[in-house]
Amino acid sequence: MPAIADDSTGKDQSHSAHPATLLDTLQGRKSLFRVPLYQSSGVEDGTEKVYHARRSHRKSRAGCVKCKQRRVKCDETKPHCLRCQKLGVDCSYDAGPVSSTRSKGVISYFIDKVPSLTEQESAAYTMSLLAVSSKLDELLRLKPKNGRLSSSIRALHHFHQATIPTVSSERSQNMMRGKMIQLAFDSPFLMHAIIGAATSHLRRIYPEDKTYTVVEAYHWQKAINQYSEEISTAVGPHNMDPLYSACLLMTIHSFSLEEYNPRSSFVFSDDPESLNWLMLQSGLRYLLELTVPWMTQSMWWDVFKRSREGNPLYDDHRAGRIGLHPELADICGIDDTTTEETNPYHWPLRMLTPLLSLERSIKTFTHYTNYMGRLLPDYYDQLLKKDPPALIILSWWLALIVNLDIWWMETRARSECVAICMYLEESDDPRILNLLEFPAQACGYLLKHVQEQIACQYDLVVL
Repeated sequence: MPAIADDSTGKDQSHSAHPATLLDTLQGRKSLFRVPLYQSSGVEDGTEKVYHARRSHRKSRAGCVKCKQRRVKCDETKPHCLRCQKLGVDCSYDAGPVSSTRSKGVISYFIDKVPSLTEQESAAYTMSLLAVSSKLDELLRLKPKNGRLSSSIRALHHFHQATIPTVSSERSQNMMRGKMIQLAFDSPFLMHAIIGAATSHLRRIYPEDKTYTVVEAYHWQKAINQYSEEISTAVGPHNMDPLYSACLLMTIHSFSLEEYNPRSSFVFSDDPESLNWLMLQSGLRYLLELTVPWMTQSMWWDVFKRSREGNPLYDDHRAGRIGLHPELADICGIDDTTTEETNPYHWPLRMLTPLLSLERSIKTFTHYTNYMGRLLPDYYDQLLKKDPPALIILSWWLALIVNLDIWWMETRARSECVAICMYLEESDDPRILNLLEFPAQACGYLLKHVQEQIACQYDLVVL
């Protein structure tokens, strides 16, 4: 996952790793209440129907350029509207630069903004607009565009300008814009991953444009297949940086979810692959183990090292329950003698507890996403068994992710969080029901016992 600012090799790898009965139609989904456009007078068909006027609303005439292009209402917050902030795209209220950018060509603008691509050692040195576009088509084995700029070059521009800030920490963004893109011109699987990530972002921004769906699927498939072939051969200093980079980007694809649907969750399935969206986030740790002898030569080494030195959240391996969330420690059976070796929940909870008090924003989101890459097999085993303590810990982390509003994580986090609430709300253990209230509230789900409490209070008021 874009836990790019994390070296996950510091932890020992030797650990082995309802039917609904109330408001069933409203559980696990958002409810839309629609007002009919007319009312029947109660007489036979054919009588005149009374139509209601459409509710007046204020049009957004001073909205930003992006919202106008998408034909959606803009809140007109300046300097950047809230919708653009959430999607991680550039927000401008001046239409001039946008049209001038398009008139001069996307790729010339891209080269101007990325001087490193025109340095002597760059693969794109002295390339013209069409030459770069042709190079990309050749690299990705796409059909020539008869002298026209390819969609891939536009996606590359979008990745550089808009996608990178939404998938990485500030300290690694410059490297992704420079060295990583340079590497991609010699590593097709990495270029496919970059175009796949950018197209996924574009599809989220422009859902009405269905062409992005096909393009996205194509590039992700190529990226995954070619990455698998590369990693199955010799892995060493010659290819570790492209592999690191592609691995980090491909976790966007594995974590993202097309549609909100709690019933599709792993908690309602017996297929172990239904948890792959989480288990695959440990791919970077596996890759780091393969490249330990040369890791200090990597372009990512300084990022990994600085992140580890400046991020003590995941270096607390104390035994016992000191510093742990007390109610969660109770449900996990953790006492003063518990260690990571004796209890599969000790390490996940030790990592989770400091996150509960951390600022939740785009500035800190890598602290939350790094959590996934450090989970161990023994905890995954408990998740696959649907063990309540394991599910509760995961639901609390998902609740934190929901509040971050990250475009590639939000749907998955909300859907899986609601699924866990639906699965565990039938429990007879009051501790479980109490601990479900935080994730349920975060993802907008009304637990059954909470519904019953509200109904009882309403009955008392009526009486």
